[in-house]
Amino acid sequence: MIIIRDFLRIDQKRLLKTINFILKEHSKIHNLQELLQSFINTKSSFPFAQLCYLHHHAFNGIDEEDCYMLAAAIELWILSLDMFDDFEDVDNFDEPWMKLEQGIGLNCATFLFSLSHSVISSLKSPYKLQILSSFQNFSMQAMRGQHLELSKKIKTEEECLKMIKWKSGSLTALSAISGLLLANGDIVEEVLDYSYQIGISAQIHNDYEGLFSKNKEDGKSDKPSLTYLYIMNHFNEECIELQQYMESNKSYEDFFGSEHAFKQKLYDSGVISYLNVMKHIALQKAKMKIKKLPLPDHDKEKILSYLITNLV
Repeated sequence: MIIIRDFLRIDQKRLLKTINFILKEHSKIHNLQELLQSFINTKSSFPFAQLCYLHHHAFNGIDEEDCYMLAAAIELWILSLDMFDDFEDVDNFDEPWMKLEQGIGLNCATFLFSLSHSVISSLKSPYKLQILSSFQNFSMQAMRGQHLELSKKIKTEEECLKMIKWKSGSLTALSAISGLLLANGDIVEEVLDYSYQIGISAQIHNDYEGLFSKNKEDGKSDKPSLTYLYIMNHFNEECIELQQYMESNKSYEDFFGSEHAFKQKLYDSGVISYLNVMKHIALQKAKMKIKKLPLPDHDKEKILSYLITNLV
């Protein structure tokens, strides 16, 4: 029987200390270390590290030292992918790496990506090769998803969901699976399945929030997303007007008059209802998989509550 010890939470101070130790140990150049630490300082929470920590202990893992090193490696990996995403999308200009000379920023992202894999290689765990293999596999899967998005060849809902699963679901899946592997070297398919679905649900939520961000281009971009595909299907006059806005050079405030009017237009078009339905479907799939875990019901509820509260 697997026992979750009162829904353990990662010690954020210890995690930051571990991350800073890794950066100091491997950067070797003071300016590089300062830059990387400034990137880490932009984070107010570390949900992916927590996801790793939770699954490690849920499956009776006891190696605290390796778990914190692994959790730190995951956050460095996530940060590197976030940076690559911003460079490739050319948005999120308030992030400190977007204010650097591009070559330096890209080199920092590459360093963090490589460093995350190096940390895994230094673990004492007998399962570190399985964990490293997972890092490599999920990294390639996330990059395949990114390629699908950047190539702008997605035309259907099914194709879009596959792209989201690969690009975003890989992040939650790697975080949960690596913590599980550190515990006992085994992969539980239900964990993999619900991690993907939580990632899909979280991305749908983020895509909606991105429509109103001043620093991202999601609301004006022709990058494939469920929102974009819905609008381009021209289900009603509101969709046609939203397409005209997306193709204009105006902000949503200039085009519609206010953020409230923009949200009302999205609501009238059916976009908001559609996204809520798709998000709910992913959450229901995740919930069904969580129910199949060999855990007491109250522990399953703790996992579900954490995932929804912190990642969706």
